[in-house]
Amino acid sequence: MTDHRITGASVSRRAVLAGGGAVAATLALNTSASAETIDRLHFLVGFGAGGGFDQTARGTMEALQKSGLMANVSVENRTGAGGSIAIAHLIETAPRQQNTLMVNGTSIVIRSLSREFNQTFRDVTLVNAITSEIYGVLVAANSPYTDLNQMTEALRGNARAVRLAGGSPRGGIDHMAAAKYAKEAGVQPRAIQYIAYDGGGRALAGLLGGEAQALFMPFTEALPQVRSGQVRLLALMSDKRSPDVPTVPTMGEKGLPKALMYNMRAFMAAPGMAPARVNAFADLMERLIATPAWEEVRARNAWNTFFLRGPALATFFETHEKELRELLTELGFIG
Repeated sequence: MTDHRITGASVSRRAVLAGGGAVAATLALNTSASAETIDRLHFLVGFGAGGGFDQTARGTMEALQKSGLMANVSVENRTGAGGSIAIAHLIETAPRQQNTLMVNGTSIVIRSLSREFNQTFRDVTLVNAITSEIYGVLVAANSPYTDLNQMTEALRGNARAVRLAGGSPRGGIDHMAAAKYAKEAGVQPRAIQYIAYDGGGRALAGLLGGEAQALFMPFTEALPQVRSGQVRLLALMSDKRSPDVPTVPTMGEKGLPKALMYNMRAFMAAPGMAPARVNAFADLMERLIATPAWEEVRARNAWNTFFLRGPALATFFETHEKELRELLTELGFIG
């Protein structure tokens, strides 16, 4: 079943200009090739309302409007088949999608590698990365593991000594995070014990109930439980600490500098979009992340701003795909 829902609002001219000075509702962006005018923006989301991709689209819409950078912004949820309905729609209707940006990211890499659908990130036009969810390693407050090194040593002694868990199915990104940690700790990823829950909420319940002993998920999903003291965040799977949890160490600080995992969100355009227009969209987003309106949305959602564009973005996707392919192969999900 698919859900084609379009929501959005054009704010008033007064609201557009508030705090924006001379910034106009229609944004003319000069690139090295030509001048491109963007007068509206439509976000395409392949998953349901309330999920991470949807939140990214709606949060960006809010920031664009509040900053005065863009007034006419909308969001469409075109769900089904793990996001492939939206991807196919963008590709098949490419000539009509010159004002559309699809939100996707790590998901398209994993699902294409797993052959859940035929499209890959190479079938669309990469515009820019915007945020990334940093993965964390969580244990219950009463866990005997008060430091990640203790858990790492236990796993090295017996790969099934710790019941690891996540809110995605086997082969999903939470499983990839647990596998990446195990691999960098010198443990065979296929040997670990991974409990798959249907979503982060159920995974947290499993951790608090004692069924799971360590949980791998975006740490922002568990911030309320971390702040209330129900769970303990042992480490972040990032190369630097987060201002949202400044006392939590990184994997590098725990001797595992390559045990990194991000759930990246990016904007993608239709195939064949002119480079000048792609650059104009990327310019718009680069200006956005420097505004107070973006910082307000980012802080509220505890997002990690992660901006890449152009060749750097393409290289990131290629590297990300290579790493995930290796993990999926080691786990036996692909040949």
